[in-house]
Amino acid sequence: MVPTGPARRRATRLALAGLTALTVVLGTQTAGLARPSTAPAQPPTVAGHGQVAAPKQAIPKPLPTRSGTVKVTGSTQKSRGGGVGTQAINDKVTLRALVVATNTSDFGVPAITTTLDRVGAKYDVFYSATQALTASVLVDANGVGRYNAILLTSGTLLYESGGNYLAGFTDSEWNLLWAYERNFEVRQVALYTSYGTWPEDYCLTSNGEGGVGETPLPVSLTTAGAGVFDYLNSAAQIPVTGSYVYRNAIRSGCSADALMTNGSDVLAVRSTSFDGRERIALTFTSNQYLLHTDLLVYGLFRWATKGLHLGEQKHHLNVDLDDWFSPSAHYKDDGTVEYSPGFRLSGHDAVNLDAQQTALRTAYPLASGFTFTIPYNGFGIDPFAGDTCSPNGGPNTLTATSKCLKNNFRWINHTYSHPALNTTDYTTTYNEIVNNRTEGAAIGLNAPDNVLKTPEYSGLGVYNATPSNPGAPLTDFGLAASNPDLIEAAADLGIDTVAGNMSFASHVPPNFNTAKAHPMDTSISVVPCWPTNIAYFTTTGSEQAHFYNSLYGPNGAFPYWPTDRTYAQVLDLEATVGLQHVASGSIYAHTFHIGNVRDYDSGKTLVTDWVKEVVSRYSSYYSVPLLNSSWAQIATYTKARTAHFAALGAGASAVYDRTTGQITVTSPADGSLQLGGVTTTTTGAVSYGTDVTVPVTLAANTPVTFDAAPRP
Repeated sequence: MVPTGPARRRATRLALAGLTALTVVLGTQTAGLARPSTAPAQPPTVAGHGQVAAPKQAIPKPLPTRSGTVKVTGSTQKSRGGGVGTQAINDKVTLRALVVATNTSDFGVPAITTTLDRVGAKYDVFYSATQALTASVLVDANGVGRYNAILLTSGTLLYESGGNYLAGFTDSEWNLLWAYERNFEVRQVALYTSYGTWPEDYCLTSNGEGGVGETPLPVSLTTAGAGVFDYLNSAAQIPVTGSYVYRNAIRSGCSADALMTNGSDVLAVRSTSFDGRERIALTFTSNQYLLHTDLLVYGLFRWATKGLHLGEQKHHLNVDLDDWFSPSAHYKDDGTVEYSPGFRLSGHDAVNLDAQQTALRTAYPLASGFTFTIPYNGFGIDPFAGDTCSPNGGPNTLTATSKCLKNNFRWINHTYSHPALNTTDYTTTYNEIVNNRTEGAAIGLNAPDNVLKTPEYSGLGVYNATPSNPGAPLTDFGLAASNPDLIEAAADLGIDTVAGNMSFASHVPPNFNTAKAHPMDTSISVVPCWPTNIAYFTTTGSEQAHFYNSLYGPNGAFPYWPTDRTYAQVLDLEATVGLQHVASGSIYAHTFHIGNVRDYDSGKTLVTDWVKEVVSRYSSYYSVPLLNSSWAQIATYTKARTAHFAALGAGASAVYDRTTGQITVTSPADGSLQLGGVTTTTTGAVSYGTDVTVPVTLAANTPVTFDAAPRP
C-alpha cells in the first residue's frame, strides 16, 4: 500500500536523506573573499548580510548625431491608410509591450525590462541591428495588433560597430513602425533621446549637455508631468544620477509639453507627431540600478499602455523584529561581544517602540497603516506575568508589556527556544513549533499557524559546512539540502509558508514578488526576506558603525568604502538600499532584531531610525500609500504572483478591443493572473492611487471579458 499523509512524508524524508548527505559532501564551499588593495568598483555580496550599495555603471556616451528626417510615407494624417493600416480593421491590440533596442549590449534593455518583469507584464524585445521589422512582427494573421505599447531604448536606434555608427532601422522600417502606431493608436516612448530631427522631430533645441555623476541633478515635474506620473509627489525632486543629460528648450510654435525640468531646461517631453502619434521622450540616460529609473519607467510604461496591461505595481514596507522574548548577544562599540548577560529587551523598549510606531503613522500619512511584525520565541515568556504596560520597566516586565500591547503589533512563530534547525530531529523540530504556538496563544499573540520563520533561516540548506571554524562563511547548498525533519514537521503542522533570505541564491524565487516551492514538499513555499546590514546584536549608533566598518570599511573583512563610515552615513546607505526595495515594489519583509529595538537615546532606536528615513524619503517621492502587510497576507500575495507568472508562461494573453471598449483574457490552461486597466466598478477590482487591477481566474480556453478604462 502506498503511504499517505505524514507516513508518506516520512518515507520521502528517509529517501531524501541520502541525497541530502551527498549534496553536503559534494557541495562547493564558498571561499573567504580576499582583501583587495583598493576598494572594489562593485559592492561585495556576502551571504547573510544586506546589500552594501547598488552596482555602479559607467555614464553612457552621448547619442551619435545624424542630420535630416525620415520622411513619413503612406499617410500624412491619422488614418487607416498606408503601411499596416489595412490590417487594422478589427481595432484589437494585445496587451503586450514591444521593447525596441539596437543589440544585446544596449543598456536601455535592462533599464526597461527590469520594471516590466517586476510588474508582471508581457513583452518582447526586438533587436533592430539583427532583426528585420515586418508587418507580421507587428500584426498577427487575424489582423490583431501584437502590441499596445512601443518602448524605444533610444529615439534614434543608432549603434556603434567597428568605429562607425549604424542605423538600427531603415527608413522603411521606421515608417512601418509609425504606421502601426498611427493605425492602431499605440503610443511610443523613447527612454533616451536628444535634440535634433532624426529620425523624427520631438520639438527640442539644445541648451547644453553633459554627464551627471553621483551628485544628483534635481529634476522637477511640470503640471503635465505630474499628470503622467500621478503616483509621484507632484513636488518631488527626481534625483538623476549616473547619467548623460541633454538640456533642452521646446522650439517655439511646436506642439509639445514639457514633463520634467531642471530650472529652465526641459528633460522630458510629450508631443503629438503631425500624423497623430502620441510620444514621450526622456533626454537623459537610465539604468536598472538607479533610483530615477525606479521612479519613472513604470509611469512611462503605464502611459504607453494607457494603463491596460497584465500585472501591477504597488509599494510596500514590511519589517520583522526577530527574537522577541529572547536574550541577545551584545556587540560593543569597541568590537567586543558580550554573550552573558548580553542584551535583553525591556518593557520600556516595547512601550517606546509602540510610541515610535504611532508617531511614524502620524508624521507620514502615506504610512498610516505601518505595523511592525514580531517573530517571537516563547521560552522567554513569563507565564505568570500580568498584562500591564511598564513604560519604565526592565526585562522582567517584557511579557506583561507585550500582553498589554499585543494588538498593536503582528506576531509570527519563530520557534520556542530559537535553535538552529539544520540537524534537529523530527520530534525536536515539531515540538519547537508547537510549543511556541502554545506559549504565544496563552498570552494572546495571534500568530498565523501557516507561517514559520526559522531561527537565522536555519534548516533551509544554507549553513557553515565546517563547524570547527565558526568564522567560516555560510555555504548555500540549495533547498534540496534542507533539514528533511523540518520540512516534514512543518507540513504535518499545516505550515505552507517558510521565511527565506534574499541573500541566499537558492531562496530567491524565479520571478519578482513570488514564492518558491520547496523541492522536498511543494505544498510549502519559501518566501524570502530582505536582510540588512543593521547587525542583530548592535543596539546603538556607535555600535552599528563599528560593526559595519568591521565588514565594509577599508580594514574590514570585505573592504568596500575608502574610509570608515559614521553612523549617519551607515543609516543613509542602508536607507538608500531599503528605499530601492520599496521603489521596486517588493513586498518582502526586511529583517531586524530585538537589539535594534533598544531605546538608545530619548526614544531613538536603530530600527525606527531606519524606518523613518525610508518612509521620509518615500513620502518625498510618492503620492500613493505605502502598504504594510501581515505575513499571512504576504504569503497569499506571493502565491497569487506565482500563479500570475505561471499563467504567463502557459500562454495566457489579453486583447483590448477599441470598438467595444473591452478586454478579453484567455489561456490554454487553468490559472489566474492580475489585470490592470479595468473600471472601478469591476467585481473584485482593487484601486491603488489611480491604478485599478483585478484578479482574473482562468479556465482553459474560456474567455473572460472586462470593461476597460484606458488612461488619457
